[in-house]
Amino acid sequence: MRVVVEEIERLVSRAGTHPIWGYAHCLRVHALAKELAREERLDYDMEILRLSALLHDIGLYRAYSLREGADHVRRSMAVATRMLRDGDFPPQATRVVLDAIEHHPPGASSGRSVEAALLKDAIALDYLGTVGLGRVFAMVGLEEDVPDLSAAVRHAMSLRRTIPDLLHFDASRARARERVFEMDRFFESLENATANLKLL
Repeated sequence: MRVVVEEIERLVSRAGTHPIWGYAHCLRVHALAKELAREERLDYDMEILRLSALLHDIGLYRAYSLREGADHVRRSMAVATRMLRDGDFPPQATRVVLDAIEHHPPGASSGRSVEAALLKDAIALDYLGTVGLGRVFAMVGLEEDVPDLSAAVRHAMSLRRTIPDLLHFDASRARARERVFEMDRFFESLENATANLKLL
């Protein structure tokens, strides 16, 4: 199984060049999910968690984004299914990876495994704090609903309000409080510098 994981990581490291959803995002999410598991004292399958982190957004990558329909979750699941099948990854483990991918978006229903819960909280946390702000500002002009800087600020403020209530673990909520504080300091400085955002 390790060979399959390493092959997929090599592929994602090459194809995942997107500034918001790419390989760096996958690495951050994976590292954060492991930290949450350690803090919560949870047992999990290392390879399932790693593959789930690597593949959850693969349907957004240019090589796959024009196939499999409009929904990136469904595209990611379809691509992951093919890759794991071609690599002879065990069927039961594949089902757990696909379940984690299916339920990863913040606001989606919860998956059935501890790996799915860890991934979901780690992804949600990556929308908060200075990293989250960086990701949102990188969306300007790339995402339809974030056409300009003002829209990016509104989007970041919305994430700051909604994400903390979606988290499952105590460790995630503690991290969210720290990251929300970072965002609040940024928003306060930005408001002071832009006449309450009128000069953006």
